[in-house]
Amino acid sequence: MNNLVNLNFPSAFDKSKADPPSLVVAPEEEDSDNDEPLLSGSGEVSKECSEIELQGWAEVLAKWRKDLSHRPKGLAELVKKGVPQALRGEVWQLLACCQDDSVLMEEYRVLITKETPFELFIRKDTNRTFPANEYFKESGSSGQDSLYRLCKAYSIYDQEIGYCQGLTFMTAALLLHMPEEQAFCLLVKIMHQYGVRNLFRSGFEELQLRFYQLERIMEDLIPDLHQHFVTSGIEAHMYASQWFLTLFSAKFPLHVVFYILDLFLLQGMETIFQVAIALLLLSRKELLSLDFEGVLKHFRVYLPKRYRVEENARILLQTAVNVKIKKLVKYEKDYQATKANRIDPVERLKQENKKLLESNMRLEQENDDLAHDLVNSKIQLRAQLDISEDKVDSLSKELLATKKLLVDTEEEKKRLEDEITQVKEVFRKATAKTDVDIKRDAKIIGQYKEICSKLSEQLEKEQTNLNEKLDALAISCKECDNCSSILNKFISGEKEGQDKVRQEQNMGNGSVPVDATCSHPLSLAAQSESSMASKLRELELELAQTKLALVEAECQNQELIHQLTNIQAEAQQAKNSWLTKTLSSIREVTKKESKERDRTRDNGSFSRQGSREFPS
Repeated sequence: MNNLVNLNFPSAFDKSKADPPSLVVAPEEEDSDNDEPLLSGSGEVSKECSEIELQGWAEVLAKWRKDLSHRPKGLAELVKKGVPQALRGEVWQLLACCQDDSVLMEEYRVLITKETPFELFIRKDTNRTFPANEYFKESGSSGQDSLYRLCKAYSIYDQEIGYCQGLTFMTAALLLHMPEEQAFCLLVKIMHQYGVRNLFRSGFEELQLRFYQLERIMEDLIPDLHQHFVTSGIEAHMYASQWFLTLFSAKFPLHVVFYILDLFLLQGMETIFQVAIALLLLSRKELLSLDFEGVLKHFRVYLPKRYRVEENARILLQTAVNVKIKKLVKYEKDYQATKANRIDPVERLKQENKKLLESNMRLEQENDDLAHDLVNSKIQLRAQLDISEDKVDSLSKELLATKKLLVDTEEEKKRLEDEITQVKEVFRKATAKTDVDIKRDAKIIGQYKEICSKLSEQLEKEQTNLNEKLDALAISCKECDNCSSILNKFISGEKEGQDKVRQEQNMGNGSVPVDATCSHPLSLAAQSESSMASKLRELELELAQTKLALVEAECQNQELIHQLTNIQAEAQQAKNSWLTKTLSSIREVTKKESKERDRTRDNGSFSRQGSREFPS
């Protein structure tokens, strides 16, 4: 269907102010007065297509195959010009999004093995579907068998619709372009996705809505023809039933049917209204001149025959494309309102009574449910109240126990405060005693240092005198052998000789005899050294007593520290932070005092060490 006629007339024809294009008169129509309707399936479909058109389709299909979920740009314009016959099978499936639906195909193979109660009706209708087409013409042919299996499978697949007359025409048009499985998938999509099955449901309720919408569109676009139909008593269901139920496939030539299917799969149900208005526009003059019988005969016999000429078919479909359908939703609301008003009062009251009964039953059920919920709520609230009372009793007991614990804690706090007062008093007394001991020790150490200093000065003086005497007596000692021997040992500086001399002098016997009657100066020096040794022993004895006093003071200090440690442990058990801080401060003071005593003792030890080293 190439080289479409360029039609130039206003969209929707603006209340018929512009006449539609004239149709070409077929030669056989002029010479024939045959009143027989056109056989379904008649007409030859041209397979020719220009190279430009094929190239455009090739580009669109290449893009489409890459992304099947989106229709490529420019597709709508190509479809409105007509899909090439060689591409219709693939393009129809792509438009309906059912290409290679393996699930439906597999289900179809299972469905054809089952039985259906509509078998006789399907067999009867397949024999009279497309009798003018070679594929379905012969009874028992492969075309009729495929058509039977496909209608049978769908009647089982859609239990609500089953099988309805007119379904075979649309199905046969699909079988002329694709295998059975693919045709079944496309049929399912047309019936469900495009909403054709709704026309067969609920006593053809939606079909009546479509008739009402068509008449309202006629009233808007072709008011004179609509008024003529109203005056003549012609209603839409008298001529448009097959248009909606078979998608124009029952009476019109195949090239018109296929083109309508192109647009329908592209746009949906709106296409049926567009084609119907185009048919009425192009036959407007003839229809206005006919009466009731003439109008019905025109629709049944003459109208399909006029489009056996392919040029007329192009004009029809291009006219349909230019028709703009609006207000379908508004017309649907008006139909529902009109339908409600047309109900018989008695019937309306019955319906209202039925609704009231249903509402009453629903309310009673809701009342029962609410009563049941109320009882359950009371039970739950009682259980929650019991639990709450148990919690109150438990919390009351805990409160009493907490109060008692608080009283005990306050008493313990008071007791600890008393103990702290006592500890402070003991520590004050211990500190005072320790200060006295420290002062006494310091006094003893000072006296010891003073004694050591005096002794050191005395020893230095005596040592100097002895050295002078030794030098003076060096000459006189030569005459006495005993004195000479002693002098030699002193002069030699040997420590062993000096110790031996001191020992012999102290003991009064040994290898160095000392003559008490000897008046030699050396004997007098020996006697003087003996008296110095005696004084040294007395000083050492006094130093030992001082050390003993220091040890006793340290023992007392350690005992006080031990007592403070015990008090600190008890305070930690009571976990009173203020007591802990007090004990920590006491301990720090004690440590400072202990360090001061240690430092004082170290100074005394250093002094004693210096004193001991000096006599040596």
